[in-house]
Amino acid sequence: MQAFLSIYGMADWILRGVSMVAQTVAVGGALYLPFMLAPLEGPASGRVGLWRFCRRVLVSSALVLCLGQALTAVALTAFLMGSTGADLATAMSADAVIFDLLSACAALALASVARRASGATAALVLLSVVLVGAHAGVTHAASRSQPAAALLAAETLHLFALAAWIGGVPYFIASLRMLEDRGQRAAVAARFSLVSLAAVALLVATGVFMSVPYVGTPEGLYQTTYGLLLGAKAVLLALLLCMGAVNLHAVRRQRRDGCAALRSLPVLAEAEVGVGVIAILCAVALASSPLAADTRAARPDASEISKRFELAWPRLASPAPPPLAADGLRGPSPASAAGGDVFEDETARSPFDIAWSEAHHHYAALFVVATGLVALVSRSGRLGRLGRRWPLLFLALAAYLFIVADEDAWPLGPTGFFESLANPRIAQHKLMIALVAALALVEWRAQAKKFRAAWPSFIFPLTIAGAAALLLTHYGHSGDKQEVLVEISHTPVALLGVIAAAARWLELRLPSPALGRVAGLVWPVAFIAAGAVLLLYRESA
Repeated sequence: MQAFLSIYGMADWILRGVSMVAQTVAVGGALYLPFMLAPLEGPASGRVGLWRFCRRVLVSSALVLCLGQALTAVALTAFLMGSTGADLATAMSADAVIFDLLSACAALALASVARRASGATAALVLLSVVLVGAHAGVTHAASRSQPAAALLAAETLHLFALAAWIGGVPYFIASLRMLEDRGQRAAVAARFSLVSLAAVALLVATGVFMSVPYVGTPEGLYQTTYGLLLGAKAVLLALLLCMGAVNLHAVRRQRRDGCAALRSLPVLAEAEVGVGVIAILCAVALASSPLAADTRAARPDASEISKRFELAWPRLASPAPPPLAADGLRGPSPASAAGGDVFEDETARSPFDIAWSEAHHHYAALFVVATGLVALVSRSGRLGRLGRRWPLLFLALAAYLFIVADEDAWPLGPTGFFESLANPRIAQHKLMIALVAALALVEWRAQAKKFRAAWPSFIFPLTIAGAAALLLTHYGHSGDKQEVLVEISHTPVALLGVIAAAARWLELRLPSPALGRVAGLVWPVAFIAAGAVLLLYRESA
């Protein structure tokens, strides 16, 4: 039970992230089928298969949501029993558990209705309302005393707008690919563009309305984890709007150039889905983060924040580890001096801890900059076959991080490999390192054209997107000053990772060679910029 309690935060984030994505797709499908596909007129060629495919996606996402919410309820019940000593009945009577179980039941009913009936519009919409309402019941809006009704209404509309836009995109992509009639494709594109525009307006309006009481003051935007996560979500929204503007331009061009202008639309929509999923995960992290307006702990002031971005030479001299104390921990740490566990006290950092962390962040930054530079130069062909081996730099980075990322864990420290995974921070580090190593190996073979199929090439952008999502959203649990300062340094790196992943995906998928070349220049530049930001990383004042 103790091991479960120590990883509960990470497990809860994963379950709620999967559930939120599934809910968005399920509710998006429940709105898309009756209001986008059903009104189509003309030849039925392609429509039957499209309808069947969309219903399958809707049913699958609803079942995933049902399972995710049920597991979330079980995990929360176990956590309450283990952390408070409550009995089963008391733990299951918690509001969050009840709302999770209600959501699971509604998702199961939605899957059943979508599978059995083709025209049950009222039932689909009603169950969507129940799902969104149950989700709103566990948000910050439900916990605020004033003005609770207005905030709950805004939260509900926010979730519906998200589902209508991002949740509808997978069905929109399928429509563009499966509808055989050009007029029907153009009609769906025009209709979905209007819905997306309305959804964006609603998302922005309700988001601003909720952020005023949640953030409190302008300082809350950069002095708290909640404010920084909200800012990252706003940047992701801006990125989505840029993609949406390109899509809207293509829809309008099709009136002049015919459906040729729509050929890039499905690929842009694919990238839109990816960025949208990361924005949803960011929203899940926001939901578990203390509100900026309620954060009473010490906050970093402007001078402390500006010092984190002062230009200075990278720290490339790795400090010598102090001898181990009798308890097996590094000597100078205040936590170990007090007999505590350095893994459990993130704020008790010794000068050695800080110097170690800074030095190895800067070494890692050099790997990232070198990778971006080699990938960028290799596009000119000047490096020949050697230029295509830039993924090996990532493999070297993974090996380096595995050794130095956590100095108190194996192979440098006394804590065993599997024992160290009980710590969420170390588990996240190891997961990130595994992602980097997988990325390097697969992309190396893809660059060498060792795969017959095209799909291994897509692992690179998907892995970068996964790593960026983890880096962006694993904050917000403590809300203390140190966490805010680290988040300030890492958030720009994560956002550049999102841009790099989207650009690489577009380079691989866009039918237009000109647009593909532009995207092919963007992602190495984003890598170089991310490495440059990481070279500024500081934990010392």
